[in-house]
Amino acid sequence: MEQVDLSQFPPPDLAVDIDITSSSLDRFSIYADLGIPEIWRYDGQALTIYGLQNGGYKQRDRSLAFPQIAAVDITHFVSLRFPDHDAQPGLAENSLIRQFRQWLNRQSAP
Repeated sequence: MEQVDLSQFPPPDLAVDIDITSSSLDRFSIYADLGIPEIWRYDGQALTIYGLQNGGYKQRDRSLAFPQIAAVDITHFVSLRFPDHDAQPGLAENSLIRQFRQWLNRQSAP
């Protein structure tokens, strides 16, 4: 197996795991060994943000990479696209992106 030189190819600042059919929790040690500072894990219901701390991941309320974003904010926008109940369709992707951008702009405003 070929080794990756992390000094030449550094790890990403953020890993995103979508855990609908299987859990990514057993991969956290691999992410930690690579030195990935943040993981976003979505389990089909909610997003959880983890930050690397002392060689392991601790749950956080907010993103390290995007401090204006909280886990509940991302969960809210995903639920707009894919609501839990069948009575109402989710927002179209373009509408959701537009709403998310507007929300981000309000978060960034002084």
